[in-house]
Amino acid sequence: MARRYFLFFCLLLPALFSCSEPTTPAAELYFVEHEPGAEPYRTRMIITAGFVRMDGGADNLDFLLFDRADGTIYSVTGSDRQILVIRPRPLDAAPPDGLKHEVVRDSASFPAVGSHTVSHYELLTNGKRCYDLYAAAGLMPEAVAALRHYREVLAGQQAKILPYTPTEMQSPCGLANNIYLPARHLEHGFPVRLVDMTGRTIELVDYDTEFRATAAMLRLPGDYKRLLIEELRDRQER
Repeated sequence: MARRYFLFFCLLLPALFSCSEPTTPAAELYFVEHEPGAEPYRTRMIITAGFVRMDGGADNLDFLLFDRADGTIYSVTGSDRQILVIRPRPLDAAPPDGLKHEVVRDSASFPAVGSHTVSHYELLTNGKRCYDLYAAAGLMPEAVAALRHYREVLAGQQAKILPYTPTEMQSPCGLANNIYLPARHLEHGFPVRLVDMTGRTIELVDYDTEFRATAAMLRLPGDYKRLLIEELRDRQER
């Protein structure tokens, strides 16, 4: 009888009785991304002290989860019921000779974001503009740190396939952005608008630093098959 009444009040009085699973303090960020020749699309990022979740803006079955503790990236695909596991690898490739990097800052004024000053930068390598960046100084430093770690993990993986990448496909901007300076767009604050050398644009449109992430958002499906990225590469090379 007591259990029946408890469940009844859980349904009728959720504000008074906490019947859901525990939540974790987080920042929730929404972006609009646009690739040349395609329609813009909305993405979401949830950042906690332990994880970064990236998805399409909803709690669906397709998402990416970055474990900040050990640097592992999990790419979850619901339709395949599969998790691609990307473990961190050290960046042991030396940069080639001849890469010259520059930062050009615009002196113009731009609207602040959350009282944080926004500045415009051009990040160049060998005279080519690799990033067109609008960064808010001091905005969400924990998010910046998480993204820096994530980008460094991706750089280690990119370095592993560099020897198999044709030389003509190794542009100075690609080498800088993806391998040797993977977090340079994070050195000036949080990127509120970023355009890379291909024209791909990502723009921050909303954020909430007092979001509460549920445990389900940060949990990997226990019954999905796991595949290491090295195994996937071996399959593709056969």
